Amino acid sequence: MEREMFSRLASKMGITSPKILCQAEEYMRLSLVKCPGLGNSTATSKAVICLELAATSLKFPLDKEYAVKLSGLNKKLYQSNLKSMECMLGLNPNMSLRDLAVQYGCMDAVKVADQILQRYEQSLPAAQQQDLDLAKPLFTTAALVAACKCMKIKVDRKLAGSSGVKKGIFDRLCSQLHTIGQRICSETAQSKEPEKKGQKRQKTLTEILEQQQEEEVLPVSPKQKRDEEAEGGAKEDYEEWKRKILENALKSKTADA
Repeated sequence: MEREMFSRLASKMGITSPKILCQAEEYMRLSLVKCPGLGNSTATSKAVICLELAATSLKFPLDKEYAVKLSGLNKKLYQSNLKSMECMLGLNPNMSLRDLAVQYGCMDAVKVADQILQRYEQSLPAAQQQDLDLAKPLFTTAALVAACKCMKIKVDRKLAGSSGVKKGIFDRLCSQLHTIGQRICSETAQSKEPEKKGQKRQKTLTEILEQQQEEEVLPVSPKQKRDEEAEGGAKEDYEEWKRKILENALKSKTADA
């Protein structure tokens, strides 16, 4: 049944080479083991993708627009599934963090993901660092997934499938990197934290002198000036009244004596 489907689709795509057919069937068998995460793919779309991958690997020219139409998927979903299957089957060169982020729409996580990989490498013994290849899909994918989790960025589930390894292995590494990512995000948040509201900045000597100068030449409004004069006059009147009372009291005491 599978062979008949491949033959029928290959004929429509203009593929007649038995070698391409055999290669496409092999990719399909491998995809059942390595690509279980392609949930939106049908048997037909997987077969078309496998035929395109086989044709590309053997340098056979293909009408890719027609392949998309034949798959029954929209162009964006077809390209996403094609890239994911290509990664999981190990058919493409190692994709950089930026390439993965562009493909899955999470460019904001690239910087943190790169820092995660750097710290992960530094945490390993020197002997392990020599044999470590952080450009492999396992590490770049896990770092990007970990960074997205720390930054609360929603990302396509197919990104995890790009690692090309079993889920258990990927999840263990992702857990390690997520711990590192949390520390990085925490440090970043602390460095950006503004000064506490209760802590007022002390004024410089220059600012103090300028404030004193402003207070010395601060203009007085006419009303304020009248109020001040009235207050001064009232005070003088009171002092004069108080003086006269004391004088009269003293005179009266003298007369009685």
